[in-house]
Amino acid sequence: MLKIGITGSIGAGKSFVGELLRERNFQVLDADRKVHELYRESNALRAEMAAFFGEECLTPTGVNSALIADRIFADASAREKLEQIVYPYLTHAVDAFFNAECAANASGKGARFVEAALFSRAPSLVEMLDEIWIVEAPESIRLQRLVTRGLCENDAARRIENQRGACAPELFPGKVIRTLSNDGNRLQIEIQLDNLLENVAPQQVRGTCRVNSLG
Repeated sequence: MLKIGITGSIGAGKSFVGELLRERNFQVLDADRKVHELYRESNALRAEMAAFFGEECLTPTGVNSALIADRIFADASAREKLEQIVYPYLTHAVDAFFNAECAANASGKGARFVEAALFSRAPSLVEMLDEIWIVEAPESIRLQRLVTRGLCENDAARRIENQRGACAPELFPGKVIRTLSNDGNRLQIEIQLDNLLENVAPQQVRGTCRVNSLG
């Protein structure tokens, strides 16, 4: 089984690619959602967050994302500490996700995916992966997408700047790198994705009922 990471700068469309993979019946772990789940359910993680950011960072359903975002945008060392706290828990969850697939798929064929924004800041996650698929889009389009989601333009630009260069292919030495261009044309990105899937998991692709976006 191939273990593949889906990444891309904020607004590039990695989550969209993840949804297209799910439509094709591939298993995809959304790392962002998993982290929010851990914030809510892991007492050990919550204790570490409170010890560094203060009890006020916790909520009954997770963490105060706005408070933490303000801290990490203002202080790079706080961002690094956040990653040091969270990534071991996320790495364990991703390992369990892949191991569950290996146990279920005795033939070892096919592929399973993890979608994450910043693999380059989590070497332990990258070590698990066979390939990195990078979703790309022009910065102007990414900014427009973030504003459409409800961010103000300044906040959107700040988030883009915070991730600048974090998905560069050279950050993943030794990994097979594949790219998908997502300028907003759904048909074009589906064609790119299906071509990649035919290369990496042809039997899995042919054994699933895929969605035809043209109806």
